Amino acid sequence: MVNAAWRGRKVADMGADFGAEIDLAVPAEQAWAVVGDPCGVPKWYPLYLKCTLEGNVRTLERADGAVLVEELLSRDDAAMTYSYRVTDGLPLAEHEASFTVVPTDAGCRVVWRTHAVHEDASIDMEERLAGRQLEALEGLRALLEGAGG
Repeated sequence: MVNAAWRGRKVADMGADFGAEIDLAVPAEQAWAVVGDPCGVPKWYPLYLKCTLEGNVRTLERADGAVLVEELLSRDDAAMTYSYRVTDGLPLAEHEASFTVVPTDAGCRVVWRTHAVHEDASIDMEERLAGRQLEALEGLRALLEGAGG
């Protein structure tokens, strides 16, 4: 069971498939307004400084100078979910990820699922990314619930 003081948690490991989720004390629609904004990522994920969107291509500039290019694959506003894949900027053989906001009795849950395989098969992408994803989701919590939330 997850310690109640730490509400973010890792989703079950499935090899190259992993993820993170967090429960938020805000309505799902409020969380989706932020999570579902394709260029809203820099508002809650400090690793990213800038975002541009042209059609279904999102470009994110990172604080370390790296530039990620992603293709937005699908979006369902009614189901509060979208998926994307990194197409350039990281040495990945495979990548696809999604965000989903799920209403709960206490607010909502944000689920970030990822399938990632590094070009170097010896690199564990879950080990490399899952902690960052949880930190990012905590940034989302701070934005939506406020510093005291």
